This record gives sequence, C-alpha cells and structure tokens, in this order.
Amino acid sequence: MALFVDGPSPTIDGLTDQDSGLLDVAETCGINVTTKLRLAHEEIATDLELWLDRPRQPIELVWGPIFRVGQIVVTPPLKQWETMHALALFYRDAYFSQLADRYQAKWDEYSRLTRTAYENFLAKGVGLVHDPVGRAVPPPLGTVAGPQTGGEFYAGVAWVNATNQEGAASAPSSIIVPDGSLMTVSAAGVAANAVGFNVYAGSALSAMIRQNSVPLGVSAAFTYVPGEITQGALPGTGQRPDFVRPLARTLLRG
Repeated sequence: MALFVDGPSPTIDGLTDQDSGLLDVAETCGINVTTKLRLAHEEIATDLELWLDRPRQPIELVWGPIFRVGQIVVTPPLKQWETMHALALFYRDAYFSQLADRYQAKWDEYSRLTRTAYENFLAKGVGLVHDPVGRAVPPPLGTVAGPQTGGEFYAGVAWVNATNQEGAASAPSSIIVPDGSLMTVSAAGVAANAVGFNVYAGSALSAMIRQNSVPLGVSAAFTYVPGEITQGALPGTGQRPDFVRPLARTLLRG
C-alpha cells in the first residue's frame, strides 16, 4: 500500500470507474480532473493532521508517541473516502459552472457517499507504519556495451528500509537500447531512510519483474540483461500498516 504522502490515491481512471460520464462533464464544464484530485488530497490531509495533532486524553496514552501524516498508509477505506470527496468536489464545480440540476444531484449524492466513506474510515482507524518509505521517482536509464539485441525496455525502482520494507514502486522509465548494448538502471532522489533499492524491468510495462535478489546499494547502477530473469515479483504498491490507530469521531468538513 502506498503512503498517503505519496500523492492522491485515486486516479482519473479510478474516478471514471465510479462515474463513467465524468470525462464528458469535465470537457463540457472545463474542469481539470487532476486539480480536483489534488484538492481532495490536500483537504483530507488537513483533516488527518488535525486528528494526529489533537490533544490526547490520559486513556489515549496507550497509543504511544505522536504520529505524523508521513506515516499514514492508504488503506481501502481511506482511498474510498478520498475518491468520493474528489467526485463531490468535481460535481460541485460542475454545478456552479452550469447551474444544472443534474449536476447538483450528483454533487449531493457524492457528498453523501463521502460521509459514508468517512464513517467507514473512522470505524476502521488509520493505518500507520513505524519507518515510512516514500515512493521512488522514475529512475535514470542509460546504456553500456553488451552482446545483446536492442529494443525498447522499461524499468522502475522501489526504496527499501533497514527492516527490508519496500516503498511503492516508481512510475516506469523507458529507453530504446541499440543493438550491442544493455540498459542500466540507477536510483535518484534517495529517501532519507533508504538502505537500498529494488529494480523492476522488462520489455513491456506488463512484464516488469524484480531483477535483483537482494537490495542494491543506494548509489549502485544495475545492468539489465533481457531474458536473464523470466519470473519474479511485479512492482509493489508499498508498505502494509504496522498497526492501526483508532480515531476520535469529529465533524466532517462541508
């Protein structure tokens, strides 16, 4: 599971899975869907910060130290809350753009679903990790001489912490490698707590598999040999929660 601070958990495709007409409305009303995803993420981040920073009662001291938003893992209830909130913000803008009743009905419905998702999130609690590993950035790719046929290849990386927990894999980078060369993969933007990284590579986005058996050093460069590794793990989505913290019930914005 990705960390909340890795960015919006829903995607545009995820929103259209919920509302198939969303892109048509976006074009009609001139709404930037990516902006709505960002705003929903920022507003929910504010709520999460308020929860984690709120004064604790004596009975709550069993929770241990104060936590921070950077430790929050995107669990399914949190992702659903963020998705519904983004859709509510989208149709709010659509309504004020056109003053059309059909958009107000959608706004009202997604606002209701946002509250339901919020209540489900509260009931489950917030998932946290002790040593959060952020999503890696797309890796720099290069070439070295090698006795291989060239082609187009893809690679992504994921940071690993001292307890071998892996963060969410980066978006893939791609490169066209000439005949007689091999692709090299490095990692950029080293996470503060990273002790190494894993490489996922392949000749197609759907065929990117883990290439290394143990994490590579943070400054290492990996040489990908096509066909050398044919089976392995696919790029991961990040850490699972180490524990779940209960949340006090508070009023939802809006």
